[in-house]
This record gives sequence, C-alpha cells and structure tokens, in this order.
Amino acid sequence: MESLRGGSHGKGDLSPSPEAVRMLRAMVLRDRQEGEEPDLSDEQLRSNDQFQQDEMLALEAIYGDNLDTFGEKSAPRSFQIHVYCEIPDGISVSAELLRVVDDYPNNRFFDTFSVEHLAPISLTCIMPPPYPSHHSPYFTLGVQWLDSVKISSLCHMLDSIWAQQPGQEVVFEWVQWLQSSALSHLGFDDGIVIRQPDDSMMDPVDVRVVGEILSVDDIVQRLINYNEEQLQESFLHGLHVCMICFSEYKGIDFIKLPCHHYCCRNCMETYSRMHVKEGSVMKLVCPDEKCGGLVPPNLLKSLLGEADFERWERLILQRTLDSMADVAYCPRCQTACLEDEDNAQCTKCLFSFCTRCRDRRQ
Repeated sequence: MESLRGGSHGKGDLSPSPEAVRMLRAMVLRDRQEGEEPDLSDEQLRSNDQFQQDEMLALEAIYGDNLDTFGEKSAPRSFQIHVYCEIPDGISVSAELLRVVDDYPNNRFFDTFSVEHLAPISLTCIMPPPYPSHHSPYFTLGVQWLDSVKISSLCHMLDSIWAQQPGQEVVFEWVQWLQSSALSHLGFDDGIVIRQPDDSMMDPVDVRVVGEILSVDDIVQRLINYNEEQLQESFLHGLHVCMICFSEYKGIDFIKLPCHHYCCRNCMETYSRMHVKEGSVMKLVCPDEKCGGLVPPNLLKSLLGEADFERWERLILQRTLDSMADVAYCPRCQTACLEDEDNAQCTKCLFSFCTRCRDRRQ
C-alpha cells in the first residue's frame, strides 16, 4: 500500500510546478477583482486564520514529507500535497495503442501490464482569507497518468465534497478521498484503462487541471518508468538474503543482475574473480543454477577492477575463437586466422598454412 507519509519519497521530490502556482494566483486575483471573495470582519478573519493555522499543523503532522509549503509567510497559505492512490496489491493497466499492421494504419489493440506503484496526484492549494468560513481553498490537480477530462472529473468531485460541508476545513477530506476513492470514481476498480482520445466525445476541461496533453504511448512509458524507479528504490532500502552466503543485507549492498536475481556485492566480487582466475569465464553467469543469465561487461568491470577485467576480456575472446569452427591459429605467431577450405593466411605474419597439417601451404 502506498503510504501518504511517503516512505522513500523524499521532500526533494516535491516541487510545485510553476504552472500550478501561476494558475492558482490567477484564480485568486480574478476572484478579488470580480468581488467573489466576501468582506469579513476582523474577528472572522482572525478566526479563519486560526483555523488555517491549526489545519496546516495537522496536515504537516499527517503527511510529513509529502507536503511542501511555498510562497511568502505574509501571503495566503500555499502548499502542495502528493497523494498516493491506494493499490495494496498493485493494479493492472490496459492501454489502447495504435499500430500500423498489414498496411492498415488505424489498428487498435490493448497492451496490458501491471504496476505496483502509481505516480502521485499533485494537489496544490491556496487558502484565501475567507476560508473556511465562506470560501473553499483554491486548488489545482495534476496527474501524469490521467487525461484532462478524467482529472476534471476529480476536480468536480472535490467541489462536491466542499459543498457538502461548507464552512469547515476540507483539505484532509479531499486528500483522503483522492487516496481511497479516486480510482473507483473513475471506474478503475478492476484496473486502469487508457484510451486514445476521441475529440468528438471530449468534455470541457476544468481550468484547474495542470499538465501537458500526452499521447497514450507517453502515458504508458511514464507509468512503467515510475513503477521501475519505485521498485528499485524499495529494493535498495529493503532487507534481502544473498543466494550465495545466505546472509541478510540491505538492498544497497546487493548486485542486481538483468535477470532480476541478486546476491551481495562481496559474494559477487569473489565469485567473479574466482572464475577469471581459474579461466572458467564461460561459466561466469548468474549464480542461480536454474538461470544462467549473462553478467553485463560494465558490471563485471566494476566488480573485477582493471587488471582482472582485461584478463576476462582476453579469455572471453580466446574461448569465443576456440568455439568457432572456421578459425585456426597460425603455427608461427599463434594469431587467430579465418580458415578457407583447409587453408589459411595469417594477417599478422602473412604465413600461409594448411589447417590440417599446420605446414606451409604448397
């Protein structure tokens, strides 16, 4: 389950977008110019200010690093909260993609995959002086994996929550609803569905929606990238058992291979150096006996050091050449040569020889 306290999501990840801040300030200015904000007595303003102060203290205590305040202290209270939808067992994503198949350019098909982490909903707010007695907070919403129409629907739902309890602090209710009910509200109980936009059926977009218009392919890539980043972050901070020494360490002390198997760095370094020393470099693969996945050269270089890595490169080249049926070695200088019908000529010393008897070619 995604925790609103953020887990590995540090405060450095929170950065209210300039677009959201600009939009909010434009809303405040517009309402003031049009007289939408009521004139209140000094006593009512002081009461509202105290309510806002108490609410901000509660929000900071509950949401911790997922809340970021911004703006001048003398200005209306401004902040952003990153809200993580509850998906305790992960969630499936079905994306409608367009591909050219058999000269038909508009073939549509669904690509389905699962994610364990969803990028957060960014709720950015300004509390005006009449809040909470006479006015709701100004807000914007940004969600990188939703289209503008669906984000607009979430905005309207936040308006509805305020309308049901006017005059009361509402930000906590908004965040709780986004966290627990946003997916259900959008019809995503059984999984997220991302479709190609249909201009003929587009509803008006709420002015409080933040973000660029993305293609389905871009949304899919963002979902996958974010999920992979968070899985790696979770791995680095979790405890795991090494498959070689069976000791438990934090993920930051492990080497994770492309096949997704992993073992502690000390064991992986010892394992790699042993095979290079013994010359059994073709066996230097994933330590899981049922896998045999390759260990990338760039990873081996960091594990072995310069000298052992150079020896690994020489041995790999030698073993590869030895396995090639059309390669023979020059009897004079031992250079690898390509064989042509039992004959070969060394590219280094130019000696021509018979690959069967190893004598000079007649």
